[in-house]
Amino acid sequence: MTGHLRLAVVAAAILLGAQSPAPLSAQAAGSDPSALTVEQVQQRFRRMSPVHILKCDYNGDMLIERKEYPCVQSIYQVMYVER
Repeated sequence: MTGHLRLAVVAAAILLGAQSPAPLSAQAAGSDPSALTVEQVQQRFRRMSPVHILKCDYNGDMLIERKEYPCVQSIYQVMYVER
């Protein structure tokens, strides 16, 4: 690939990446409709680090579903309440 063509491809990739769609909501993603985002979990559990919240996101969808919520509660209790 020539230098100019490579530069054009990189520029196009950057422009397309900057216009990526917003993250899907829980219902649009087809997951548990009661799922919470990391920000919503932080509102319920003040001072809780996103790193600790995401340790409970077993399927990696960046949403905390009903079955993952007890994990968040346990980490919060141990790391933030009992300390």
